[in-house]
Amino acid sequence: MTPRRDVLMLAALLPVAARAQAAPEILVRFPNGTFLENLVVAPDGSVLFTNYFARRIEAWSPVTGATLHAEVPAHPVSLTPLGAGWQALAVHGASFMEGPAAMRGQAAVLVLAPDGAVVRRVPLPEAIFPNGALLLAPGLLLLADSGLGRIWIVDLETRAARPWLDDPSLAPVEGRPLPGVNGIKRSGPGALLVSNSARRTLLRIGLDGLIPRGAPEQVAAMAQGVDDFAVAPDGTVFAATHAEGIARLAPGAATPVLIPAPGLEGSTAVAFAPDRRSLLALGTGGLLEGGRGEAVLARLVP
Repeated sequence: MTPRRDVLMLAALLPVAARAQAAPEILVRFPNGTFLENLVVAPDGSVLFTNYFARRIEAWSPVTGATLHAEVPAHPVSLTPLGAGWQALAVHGASFMEGPAAMRGQAAVLVLAPDGAVVRRVPLPEAIFPNGALLLAPGLLLLADSGLGRIWIVDLETRAARPWLDDPSLAPVEGRPLPGVNGIKRSGPGALLVSNSARRTLLRIGLDGLIPRGAPEQVAAMAQGVDDFAVAPDGTVFAATHAEGIARLAPGAATPVLIPAPGLEGSTAVAFAPDRRSLLALGTGGLLEGGRGEAVLARLVP
């Protein structure tokens, strides 16, 4: 018997429906005006994330839900795990809303104990806009300065900071109120990936031990925007766009595709959940773009 045409058409559509993007699951909501900036995910699925204007570190876990982890004496930006529950926290003494001149010399890295207490402060007198960070080796933190277009290396023990890499490709764009070099992640054992939000580019930096090898090379143009990002084991990059959606860049691709994420407007950061299949992401409700939505911590399956 010949199958009916309408049955065949329905069968052809079923795989497409199965691949339809599910809406993000909103885990925590904050009122409009909240700017959530950066997050880290623990192996048990709990999350710490920074609440910039409120000078708070928020927490969420599948068991306890949303709680306050700590209040800090400056505007918190990026968290970097140091092991055993300790964190390095980049902070701004002056808000980025006050502009680069007010921010210069006001930044620091704080070392936080597992309970959120500040146990060490590393001043950054020459920095302007510390942003994303990466632990390059025990006690050595790479810190992206979005205002200077520089990556610093910070010794958390000696409290010394010095330039690690300066390059025009890391710099912001004059007259455009967007950060320059922003997110920073490992890409295999011999390279880093960094984002430049102002130029909407993803860059690769080779490593020779603990020092950069050569100039940054552009990997992709991130037309939808790029903030912080996460790198999957196969090399796929998932990037916050500061817009409506998450960008997915396949290995070897020169441009990303956009994953719709309604309710996650103004995304600032993404990280893999412990299952490595879903992402946890922060959204600002599009605050800096004039949006009126809620700030959120959300989970989505890309």
